[in-house]
Amino acid sequence: MAKQVRTVYGSALFSAAKDSGRLTNVREQAETVSRVLEENEDFLRILNHPDIQMDEKMKMVDAVFAGSTDPLITGVITALLEKGHGREIPMTLERFTDMALEEEKIGVAEVTSALPLTEDQKARIQKKLLDTTDYLSMRIRYEVDPSLIGGLVIRVGDRVVDSSLSSKLMKMQRDLEAGV
Repeated sequence: MAKQVRTVYGSALFSAAKDSGRLTNVREQAETVSRVLEENEDFLRILNHPDIQMDEKMKMVDAVFAGSTDPLITGVITALLEKGHGREIPMTLERFTDMALEEEKIGVAEVTSALPLTEDQKARIQKKLLDTTDYLSMRIRYEVDPSLIGGLVIRVGDRVVDSSLSSKLMKMQRDLEAGV
């Protein structure tokens, strides 16, 4: 049910923002709202508290977001709260952001390496990702995981390219065990 809620409301926000020609602006604001909610977990907890009256929750949303946030975003937040889906606000905004980034041809990737990468290596990875996808730009989050031993694991959406040494060693082990 929760996944359906975030999909329905995220898609509605996406359609409304796109149809009104404000997709990029609404996406940027949704990313800001998401960061604010992530950094202020107590605010979200208050919005979801069953003992706080709905009119008080609406006043809080208005006080925090009105005038600084696109009405489409505050409308979705309000609708989610009114329907009892306040816990889905962060995931709904994330779903919307993912859809907007895809529409804007901005790829999101996670690159995990055994050691920290140099700026030159990062630039080559970004160039390779842009050359092999339809994206116009990339947002890349880099992580270090020494258990990879060597190589990289690259995730773009639901696609994963695993060239890590640990993965290759595990494959060799499975092949050897299957041959025994």
